Amino acid sequence: MLLTNESRLRDFWYAVMPISELTSGPKSFTLLGEKIVLWLDQAGQPAALEDRCCHRSARLSRGSVEDGCVVCPYHSWAFSSSGACVHMPQLEAGRTVPKNYAVNAFKCQERYGYAWVSLRDPMVSIPEIPEAENPSYRQIDCFNETWNTCSPRVVENELDMGHFASVHRQSIGNKDVPLPLTYELTDKGPTSLHLCSKISVRAPDQQRKNTRSEHEITTREMNVTWFAPFVIRLDLTYPSGLRHIIINHPTPIDDSHIQVLQFHFRNDTEAETSRDELISFERRVLDEDKYVLESTDPDFPMDKSTEAHMMTDRAGFMFRSKLQELLAPKLKPDHLPIQQPVDCNL
Repeated sequence: MLLTNESRLRDFWYAVMPISELTSGPKSFTLLGEKIVLWLDQAGQPAALEDRCCHRSARLSRGSVEDGCVVCPYHSWAFSSSGACVHMPQLEAGRTVPKNYAVNAFKCQERYGYAWVSLRDPMVSIPEIPEAENPSYRQIDCFNETWNTCSPRVVENELDMGHFASVHRQSIGNKDVPLPLTYELTDKGPTSLHLCSKISVRAPDQQRKNTRSEHEITTREMNVTWFAPFVIRLDLTYPSGLRHIIINHPTPIDDSHIQVLQFHFRNDTEAETSRDELISFERRVLDEDKYVLESTDPDFPMDKSTEAHMMTDRAGFMFRSKLQELLAPKLKPDHLPIQQPVDCNL
């Protein structure tokens, strides 16, 4: 499955970039192969349009922002967040801009400090993160980078409790305990699932400090939730009472590239664990995942028979099944199969 071939993926929200990146002017992004421009309107809210002026196709992202509109660098036509051209410097006196002078507009909103975009009408809402409103937790913005892989591979990796001992052998992996200690998978409906698992991990010196762990070998309780199509919430609980929540969003750029946006919530303080210390260790773990995932085939197989499997792939199976159902074309009423009458004499 190549993601840009799946039309229904356009019906979801995707985090595309931090709002802070838009304060200096318009920025470009490619979402599912669609080139878009993002900027902040007069109210300071993110807006998104097709990154192509309707006049001579110049990239709007190379222009500027004036009075909350994005201005084309070629002839200074200005476009509002609705996509309408609202100003043409070359317009003759007494004439108005034709209504069909417009570019495609996309749904866009700010959430958790990021601009989220949907290319069509979203099927589900942006996932709720209660800790974002809880003053006991701090948000730590960690990573915003491009990887050479596809979004479903990252989701399955997060749901894979069998990879830690191998992929993370240089950081947290315990090679002597390759299987999870517990494994409880819950179906949460058509757009979500939940996996609760305990795994044996190593805690190097820096990780012991970050997690207040006393022993080099410890048990990590992991609560992993998938939200359609590609949002993962990883909730880590440690014996000390520390909770470390990772929100990972592998946004699809095209068939073989993603934008990894990751931010965390923790119920501790900067004085207890500095942001720099935290990110330094998380960088090691993330790079281990990246090294392997960038070697996988971006043409994601929905047919289970094309790959070998093992017990710890159960959550990945459920994810694939749910994604396949979400992407399946829906039959219109006049295309539904005819129900045959029931013979009551049978």
